[in-house]
Amino acid sequence: MTEKDSNVEESVLEVEQASQVELDSEQISPAEKESVLAEEKGLSTDVSTDVDIPEMTAPDDEKSAFFEQWKARHQAYLAHKDAAEIQAVDEGQTEQENPEAKKSKRVLFQGIERKTESLKSKKETGEKVQTLKVDIPSKVVWKAIPVLVTSLLLAALALYFISPTSKKKQIEVVGNERLTAEQVENYSLISPDDYNVTVALYADAYAKNIKKNSSSVETATIKFQFPATFTIHIKEYAIIGYIQQQSQWYPVLSSGEIGGEPISQDSMPEGYTTINLSDKELIKELAIELGKIDAGIRSAIQTINLTPSKVTADLLTFNMRDGNTVLVPLSEISQKVSYYTKIAAEVTVPTTIDMEVGIYRYAS
Repeated sequence: MTEKDSNVEESVLEVEQASQVELDSEQISPAEKESVLAEEKGLSTDVSTDVDIPEMTAPDDEKSAFFEQWKARHQAYLAHKDAAEIQAVDEGQTEQENPEAKKSKRVLFQGIERKTESLKSKKETGEKVQTLKVDIPSKVVWKAIPVLVTSLLLAALALYFISPTSKKKQIEVVGNERLTAEQVENYSLISPDDYNVTVALYADAYAKNIKKNSSSVETATIKFQFPATFTIHIKEYAIIGYIQQQSQWYPVLSSGEIGGEPISQDSMPEGYTTINLSDKELIKELAIELGKIDAGIRSAIQTINLTPSKVTADLLTFNMRDGNTVLVPLSEISQKVSYYTKIAAEVTVPTTIDMEVGIYRYAS
């Protein structure tokens, strides 16, 4: 090593030591120290390679030029360092002054992220539901249909029975001649509080109530028409005559029963038949026999009297409206009286038609 190289190394070491002292005094970070030292090493390299270092014999003005060059570079480094520190301080102040802005930005981004996550979750849920709908087996659906239908029907029935419509009904009476529609309805015992379904299911029982409560009714049926109409069809027993009891008149029905409600003389129908019998058994048998003959012949009878003979204890005498008289046993009325119309057409004067034994006639 020459004396010239030794002088150069000593100069470089002095520069590095001076830089180290300055860095320590300024209390900068280790990373910045390393960058400064690396820069100075590069400078020393450049100085050693590019700058023609004067020998020890060089004049002082050349040495002064070298140090001036180093000083300029060092000042540039310090200026760069100061600018970086000022920028760092400004950024720190900005962060301290605007924490709310940073917070609002953070909240905004968090809201956007949450909304995005919510949309993603909804989309995933929709895809899951769609997947479930697609994945339902057809067998399960067919098995569920009867259950659903049954549930709907039960719900509809429950609503129907709760509503007033389930008890609202219309009752019509057909075939009544002497009884009023109100009487027939009362005899049936159908209550306004009865459900329509109950009346429809037990229609026969309500019809039997009519026959049970009224002796005038021969037959009774109840027909249901949707939605709430009930038609009561009745057939009344025919009245074959009237009997007088204690100045009151009572109808005698074809069933053999005597009507319950009395009728005054003024209310008696025109062309009625008077039955002058007191024995109820005979009256019942007479009513049954007369119920078997034609209504035209029955209406032609004016009075019926019991006129027993030595041979026939139940011999009856019919006084006809046309002036003729008929003698006939009670037990043979339905068999012989039917010939009366033909015989009456052949006579021109009041005639007695004797049917006690055979059938023959003679003038009265």
